[in-house]
Amino acid sequence: MKLFGKKKLIFVVVGVSILLGGVGFLVLGKGKSGASKQSDKPSRPKVINYVNLEPFVVNLKSGVNFLKVTITLEVEGEKGIDLISKEIPVLRNQIIFLLTEKTYEEMITTEGKALLQQEILKKVNRVLNEKGIKEVKVTGVYFTEFIVQ
Repeated sequence: MKLFGKKKLIFVVVGVSILLGGVGFLVLGKGKSGASKQSDKPSRPKVINYVNLEPFVVNLKSGVNFLKVTITLEVEGEKGIDLISKEIPVLRNQIIFLLTEKTYEEMITTEGKALLQQEILKKVNRVLNEKGIKEVKVTGVYFTEFIVQ
């Protein structure tokens, strides 16, 4: 009787394993085919716009040197230019505060400029989020003019 019980247990374990394997195959198989179906759909191209800001001329932190920089924002979203344009005064104000905290030594290095780009990007997106503007995201900051004296 014990031998029959062990055989029965083995058949049950094997049967459950096969069943679980089949279910797993179906679940994973559907996941892959679902993903391929999604990738087959043509995705809408992202709408990219550029917003040119008026030049900034600010004294650097030392008070002796100044920075003149012209910035172009890369904006993602169909309503990007319209929504950003309404917030230009607030954005300029925040950027001016950021620029005046920089030193001459920071601004003459490539690393300093790259860091400034990232800080402006974060600052601008933070302002837009605080204003409840979710349809637009600034994805790039470009310096079209950069003079440090």
